[in-house]
Amino acid sequence: MRKFSLMVLFCCAVNFGFAQSKVTLEQCLDLSETHHPNAANLPLIRQTADLQVRLLNSNYLPQTSLGGQASWQSEVTSLPISLPNVSISPPPKDQYRATLDVVQNIWDGGVLSKQKEVAVANAKAEEQKLVTDLYQIKEQVSGLYFGILFAEKQIENAQILQKDLETKSDKMRAAISNGTAIKSNLLAIDAKILEMNQLLIDAQKRKKSSVEALELLTGKSLGETTIFELPRFVSTPAQDISRPELLLLDYQKSVLDINQEMVKAKNLPKISAFATGGYGKPGLNFLANSFGTYFIGGVNLKVPLSFLYSGSQSNENQQIKISQQKIDTQKESFILATKIKLSNQNQEIERLESLVSTDAKILDIRKQIKQTAEAQLDNGIITASDFLTELTNEDIAKQNSILHEVQLLQAKFNLKIISGNLK
Repeated sequence: MRKFSLMVLFCCAVNFGFAQSKVTLEQCLDLSETHHPNAANLPLIRQTADLQVRLLNSNYLPQTSLGGQASWQSEVTSLPISLPNVSISPPPKDQYRATLDVVQNIWDGGVLSKQKEVAVANAKAEEQKLVTDLYQIKEQVSGLYFGILFAEKQIENAQILQKDLETKSDKMRAAISNGTAIKSNLLAIDAKILEMNQLLIDAQKRKKSSVEALELLTGKSLGETTIFELPRFVSTPAQDISRPELLLLDYQKSVLDINQEMVKAKNLPKISAFATGGYGKPGLNFLANSFGTYFIGGVNLKVPLSFLYSGSQSNENQQIKISQQKIDTQKESFILATKIKLSNQNQEIERLESLVSTDAKILDIRKQIKQTAEAQLDNGIITASDFLTELTNEDIAKQNSILHEVQLLQAKFNLKIISGNLK
C-alpha cells in the first residue's frame, strides 16, 4: 500500500511538472505578429503582385481580335469616263467585312518592364507597411509581459509577508493567553494581515487581466501554471537605428525611382508588327463586286512627340522629385525623433540603475530595523503598531525594489524596441 501511494505521488508530481509551461517575451512578440489578423494579408499582397506581373506578361503575346462590319453607303466611287469595249462596274453600295487582326509588340520602349518593376516594388512597400503596423503591437505586448512579471513579484512578496504575519499572530495569541501581551497588539497584526490579503488579491487580479489580454494578442493559452521567464540582457543593444519605418520609406522611394524611369520609357519610339486577314465584299480590290479573302501585314512605328512641346515629361519628373524630397525629409525627421527617444531612454536606464543599486542598501537597513523592532515587540518594549510601522517600511522598500527592477528590465527592452534591434 505504501509503495502504491508513493507511485501515485510520483505520477502526480511528474504530471504537474509537465503541465507547467515556460514562455519568454520573445515568443510572445513573435506570436503577436503571426496571430494578428493583418498578418493574413501578407500572402495576399504577394499573390496580388504575382497576378499583376502575369497580367503584364500577357502583353508580350500577340494581341488578336475578331471584327465584323456590314454597311450601306449612299454613294460609291465611279469613273466619269467611258472607254470603248471596256465596262467598269462601280463598287457595291452594300459592303460586308469580317477580319482577324493580330498585333505583336516588338519594342515598347521598356514600358512593360518598368510596369512589372513598379508592381513588385509596390508590393514590397505594402508588405513593409504591414510589418511596420505590426511592429507597433510589440510595445503593447512588452507592457503586458512586464506587468505580469511585476504582479508575480508582488504576489510572491505579499504571500511571504502574509505568512510571517500569520506566524506573528499565532505567537501573539499565545502571549495573550499567557498574559504577556494585550489584545490590541493582536488586532493590529490581524488588520495588517487583511490589508496584505487585499494587496494580494489586487496583484492577482492585475496579473489575470494582463494574462488574458496577452492571450488575445498572441493566441496562446497561458494557464495559471505558466512560467513567465525574466528577459536577460547581457548589455544594452547597439543603438544603430533599424526601425521598419526606415525600410518602408526606402521602398516607397524605390517606387518613385522606377516611375521616373517609366516616364522616360513612355516617350521612347514604339515598334509593333501587325497582320489582318479578312473576308468580305469587296476585298482589297474595291471594284470587285464579289466576296473574297485578303491579307494585310506590316510593321508599325510610333514616335511620341507631344512631350517635346507640352512639357509633360519634365512636369512628371518634377513631381516625382518633389515626392522623393518629401520622403527624404520624413526619413530625416524620423531619425531625429528616434535619436531623441533613445537619448531619453538611456537617461531613464541610468536613473533606474542608480535606484536599483540604492534599493539594496535601503532594504538591508529596513530589514535590520524591522528585526530589531520584532525583538522589541517580543520582549514587550514596543507595541504592535510600532512594529507594524517598521514592517510596512520594509515592505515599501521591497515594493520599490521590485518595481525598479522590473522597470529597469522594461526600460532596457524598450531601448531595443525604439532602436529596432530586437533580433
